[in-house]
Amino acid sequence: MYRLLTICLLVFVFISCQGDKEKTDNRQINYFDLQTYFKNKASEFSKSNPEISKEITVNKETEQKKLKIGNWKEELSLFINSDINKIAWKTSYAKDSTFSRVIYTAKEDDLKTRKITIKFDEQHQVQQIVINNVIDNLLFHGTEDLIFSPNKGYQVNKHQKVMILGEKNYLIKGEF
Repeated sequence: MYRLLTICLLVFVFISCQGDKEKTDNRQINYFDLQTYFKNKASEFSKSNPEISKEITVNKETEQKKLKIGNWKEELSLFINSDINKIAWKTSYAKDSTFSRVIYTAKEDDLKTRKITIKFDEQHQVQQIVINNVIDNLLFHGTEDLIFSPNKGYQVNKHQKVMILGEKNYLIKGEF
């Protein structure tokens, strides 16, 4: 009985380790690593704790505030989640680049992140990242235009059209 229990426990541990390996191996860096870039920015902003001027517009109603963000990882989650470095997408994006910019364009219409444009300065530091996302299914159509400038701020422009509920437009601007 003890042997059977030990074998079951070892099999369980082996299977658990395999599952963890699959989760961590889901990414392969083939393109600019947005996920790491924005997680690093979130960490940097959490440490420096800058005050931002934030403007939120929902269907033409605007609210402005000066505030400090409590959770930068959450604040930048749309940018982080636009990462295109999944193993399955290894050949799903076309790359067009020069010294001062890189553009990744989706080759398939069913990919959420359709286009990423990254502009660099003379020292090859990121000056601006522009991301275009599209979510489209039978019940929901949405577009997201995300703009991030590390020394200026960020902007999120979302348009959503939900079956039965109608349309909503969001514009979020954060300036450092």
